[in-house]
Amino acid sequence: MEKDDKRIEDLVNKLMKADSLEKAPLDFTDTVMSKIEALSESKAIVYKPLISKYVWWLIASGFVALVGYILFKQPNNTISLSERYNLPEVSLNPLEGLSFDFSSTLMYATVLFAIMVSIQIPLLKQYFNNRLSF
Repeated sequence: MEKDDKRIEDLVNKLMKADSLEKAPLDFTDTVMSKIEALSESKAIVYKPLISKYVWWLIASGFVALVGYILFKQPNNTISLSERYNLPEVSLNPLEGLSFDFSSTLMYATVLFAIMVSIQIPLLKQYFNNRLSF
């Protein structure tokens, strides 16, 4: 075991003698920093949205025009909107026939889960903001 260690050590020493260390130029740090400063000064980050305001206004006006055309294309009669377009009658209470029976354990677990989530979200947000600060 000791002989193997001695041979490995001799081999490493022989390789280290044969290999020379590379040295950086004297002004390496200054050159790198000057290039970084030149990049940061020349390319300021400017926010440019994917969809411009002009296109958003065009989409909104097209939507309003379409809704206006649908509503006002027929003459205004005393017919209701649901009768005019043959819309079904819509109930405003879709859950009127359903009844839920929750156990008290489930209610406590749900409330505890909501409290824990509301505590953890700000803590995680603060942790990641501190971790990603420059």
